[in-house]
Amino acid sequence: MRSVGVHPLIALSVLNHVAFSGARVCLTLSALHLQASTFVVGALLALLGALPMLLAVAGGRWVDRIGARVPMILGTGLLIAGTLAPVVWLSMPMLALACMVIGVGYLPFHLAIQKLISQVGPIERRRHNLSLMAIGFSVSAFLGPTITGFLIDGIGYRAAFGVLALLPLISIIWMRMMGKRLQHRPLASAPSTAQTARLRDLLSTPELRRLYMVVALISSAWEVHQFLVPIYGASKGLSASTIGLILGAYAIASLVVRVIVPIFLMNVREWTAIAVALIVAVAVYVAYPFFDRLEALFVLSFILGLGLGVSQPMTLSILARVAPPERLGEATGLRLTLVFGTQTALPLAFGALGGVFGVGILFWGMAMLVAGGLIGVLRANRNTPPT
Repeated sequence: MRSVGVHPLIALSVLNHVAFSGARVCLTLSALHLQASTFVVGALLALLGALPMLLAVAGGRWVDRIGARVPMILGTGLLIAGTLAPVVWLSMPMLALACMVIGVGYLPFHLAIQKLISQVGPIERRRHNLSLMAIGFSVSAFLGPTITGFLIDGIGYRAAFGVLALLPLISIIWMRMMGKRLQHRPLASAPSTAQTARLRDLLSTPELRRLYMVVALISSAWEVHQFLVPIYGASKGLSASTIGLILGAYAIASLVVRVIVPIFLMNVREWTAIAVALIVAVAVYVAYPFFDRLEALFVLSFILGLGLGVSQPMTLSILARVAPPERLGEATGLRLTLVFGTQTALPLAFGALGGVFGVGILFWGMAMLVAGGLIGVLRANRNTPPT
């Protein structure tokens, strides 16, 4: 039976990621609407990544073992349930439950869809496929916050959650129609449960170790932006739709740069592009607290998106090139462990600090964190031969 091509897979990814990114903004603004403090909002969003952080590696091994179809359908079902929870009752306990269910649901879907896209077509097409996937994420990262902001201003918080739940519902119906075509064939050389390779085996390659450090940095830079901008914008009296547009500017920029990436991908070293992305992030975070007008915040978000937007296809390209093919799901799971780790730790930590020092100074703290990691990336870039 013929397998599904890359474009339907990216379309499924866009549908679910619009719901995920939109729900994240809706959760943040709903908590602020319920008069939650900065610390409580941070603790709430930490729940979005807490369980996925613990389950990502095991989830990647599960996908390696059984294939993609069941994890994708199960994860999408949980995403629907979590998004609908605040429709039933808009309260802090229900928002907390929604965060946990949405996070756990999106994890297996994302692990499976990324592995499928990474294995479509010949090896020489994988960079192109991963760039297309990154473009799809940029589209959904724009649509999610932007649509959610207008939905909140137009029909309210509970109804906004309800509309977002329709997207994964369409996705799961589509996946059921695809049937067994929505599957990859587990490699014969994949390790059995009894032979479960230790994570340190994956980290035996120096380039893979550096990659995971960079993943943590880039994820931190993105995560803090998604967390701080709604709080910072609300403190300046901006509406939900305006905040959504500011977050959408980041996604537009990352879309623009990811469309351009395939054009120069073969002429620019991956690690050089990643270093430039981190430099841009440092500069933008230093500048943020000096501005509070919509136009300035839109431009800063756009510039940050230009910088960090190039990094995801580069990191995914390195991962697909360096990780053992039979353990790509597990390697992706370890990457997501770091991503969800930042989504858990940073909102909690920055929420607590924001209550003491104010939101503005947190931007500078993020700039210092990225700058510290950038030094190591620049050293590694000088010592890494061209690929």
